[in-house]
Amino acid sequence: MDIFIEPYLPKPHLAIYGASPVAVALAELASRMGFCVSVVAPVDEYERFLGADYFVEDLNIDNLPHPVNYIVIATQGSGDYAALSAAMNIECNYIAFVASQKKAALLTAKLKDSGISSNRLASLHAPAGLDLGAITPDEIAFSIVAELIKLRRRGHRHGAIF
Repeated sequence: MDIFIEPYLPKPHLAIYGASPVAVALAELASRMGFCVSVVAPVDEYERFLGADYFVEDLNIDNLPHPVNYIVIATQGSGDYAALSAAMNIECNYIAFVASQKKAALLTAKLKDSGISSNRLASLHAPAGLDLGAITPDEIAFSIVAELIKLRRRGHRHGAIF
């Protein structure tokens, strides 16, 4: 008699801060790729997010039912610093910021001045995603999800790490 065991692992949890076109595209694509998606955005933006599992109106994601594995800040100038500051205080595997290198450097310096450690700031991925030369919101979302899948599957041909 042979017994086969196939573990059922929970979906990796992605929290997306912002309601930008990149955030909307990212929520939909990440959901299709098997991620549990939480969106941190104003209530009046919720209907734009297809595939989102949870919504949070304020920046506090501590009350979500599942631990967050990945965070992407896609606020596009609307509350960038507040979202980054909140995210840097959350334990997770990956934090990325959708921004130019110049903008990321300015906000990283501001975060450092506010007391966020250099080691923690070094873990921030900015610009977010793999360097595919992405330009459109869909392409940027694709590059971010590709990076998340790469991190999730790193070192595991058959299985997931979170």
